[in-house]
Amino acid sequence: MGAIVSFKKIFVAVDGSAQASVVFEQAVELATKDLANLMVFHGVELGARMNYPSQIEAKTEEGQDVLQGYREKTKDLGISVEFNCRVGNPGSTICDAAKQWGADLIVLGRRGYKGITEVLLGSVSNHVVRNAHCSVLIIQGDVGG
Repeated sequence: MGAIVSFKKIFVAVDGSAQASVVFEQAVELATKDLANLMVFHGVELGARMNYPSQIEAKTEEGQDVLQGYREKTKDLGISVEFNCRVGNPGSTICDAAKQWGADLIVLGRRGYKGITEVLLGSVSNHVVRNAHCSVLIIQGDVGG
């Protein structure tokens, strides 16, 4: 029988969606069970025309607001929790930030788009699975959710 894997640095990517709460709760459960450090990360994606410093600053503030809600939820967990927000392509920023932090597990959601919808919208989870330096746990969400 193989050894049970335990993680020491769990990196969870969240956004403002309802599914992100489920993803976050799963990461917290794993981190609490393993007494792991937890990084709660929010990637801010800029649109094609958003390249002015004021727009980047406004988007970053929105990202910090998203993280503030998670700060409230982690106050009494009894584990080390850090927060990070970065601007850029979500898949790339997740992979880069997780690697720089030294994560041994990335937890993120997947909305479940299929076919042309996934091609048009892109797939952050697919990018992370293909490019991450460590294990990845995908929490499947409702289509369009």
